[in-house]
Amino acid sequence: MHFKKQQKEKSFRLLGNKSLHVLVFKTSLYCLCLSMFFMLFSCLQYPKHVKTNQEPYSQIIKTSYAASDVLANILKKRDFDVNCSIIAASLVNINNLKESCSLGRVISEQMSGRLSQHGFNLIEMKLRQDSIFIKQNEGEFLLSRELQNIGEAHQANAVLVGTYAVSKYVVFISVRIIQTSNNTVIASYDYQLPLDFIIKSLI
Repeated sequence: MHFKKQQKEKSFRLLGNKSLHVLVFKTSLYCLCLSMFFMLFSCLQYPKHVKTNQEPYSQIIKTSYAASDVLANILKKRDFDVNCSIIAASLVNINNLKESCSLGRVISEQMSGRLSQHGFNLIEMKLRQDSIFIKQNEGEFLLSRELQNIGEAHQANAVLVGTYAVSKYVVFISVRIIQTSNNTVIASYDYQLPLDFIIKSLI
């Protein structure tokens, strides 16, 4: 009789342990399913965005204004007459002087506007790219005769011109203010822009 009682108690203990294990398993499975549901719901609610901080954002306006400030200070030190007009031309590709792009036009317009804030008289003209520069054998860039004639016709003593060169990681910018009468550079400035996705979209 005592033996049967022990067997019965042992059976109850085993059954209790089994029930406890089943309960723990079900609870763990429920928690796991609940966690997966919330993770899936979060992904659906908040889609993963493409990171944009891997490349630096261009500050085209800031650099254009900084370059213009330098040119303006040089012109003022040289006692350049602010009443004299300056023709602003689009920047051209240094490897192809007949080629420009949106970046070259944007920089030219920004610098033209900034120089006008300094009191200079700027004339923006939509010039053909092949009417801005001529290239000599030594690689020197000179103003074309056509641009000199345009300057004389508009009583402009100088022109704002420039080139850009695209490398793997940066774009090199060179801007000049040149006297139309004798091709003399009276002010110049060189800088660079990171070749990020904004610049790429303008080239």
